[in-house]
Amino acid sequence: MNDSKKLSQLQEIDLELVSKRETLANVQSKIGDNSPVKETAATLEQARQWLAQMEKAQRSAEAESEDTGAKRREVEGKLYSGKVTNIKELGSLQEEFEQIKSKLKQVDDRVLEVMGEVDAAHKSLSSQEQKLKDVETQWRLEQDRLAGESSILQAAIAQLDKKRGTLAAEITPASLKVYEGLRNIMQGKVVAKMEQGKCRGCRLSLSVHELKRVRNPNLVQCSSCHRILYMD
Repeated sequence: MNDSKKLSQLQEIDLELVSKRETLANVQSKIGDNSPVKETAATLEQARQWLAQMEKAQRSAEAESEDTGAKRREVEGKLYSGKVTNIKELGSLQEEFEQIKSKLKQVDDRVLEVMGEVDAAHKSLSSQEQKLKDVETQWRLEQDRLAGESSILQAAIAQLDKKRGTLAAEITPASLKVYEGLRNIMQGKVVAKMEQGKCRGCRLSLSVHELKRVRNPNLVQCSSCHRILYMD
């Protein structure tokens, strides 16, 4: 087997190595990345803060309701005690009583509204707590999978590196130098098959001289794209 054919095999190994190393880098970048857990934990903390705000609002509304109720009872007691006989004063008390009664209804409505919000906040918190548990479980499983995939990729890369070393040792240094020089500027795809009188790299027809030279053991490059040519 001449150098050009061996270089085509070396190219296949190198392309596979590039692909696996890129995949490995991507896998390893995800190992230890717990951003999904942090994001869910942050949402949970927001739910806790919202519940605390609603519970505070509920306590405030209940306290206001109690104070307003006490004021209502006080005014009502004066109004019906019989101690106030002045018509004007009675009218003023009656007006104050109605105002307080109206305010108390509004405050009690607010208490009920806030109680509903507190209940919703409790449910949201419970849902977020469960979601965090689920995300943590999924994250641990994903980390285990990534660790396993990383080990498999590293083993495959080690085998390919060994295979590459063995094959490269069979290629003449001069041919290997040409290959390595082209590989750095042509994204790894530097060896092309000659098929039906054309270079499969650039799809252009080869000259008669090139076609004859490809059949010789010496390294031949396409005059158009400069790829190393080989044939089966």
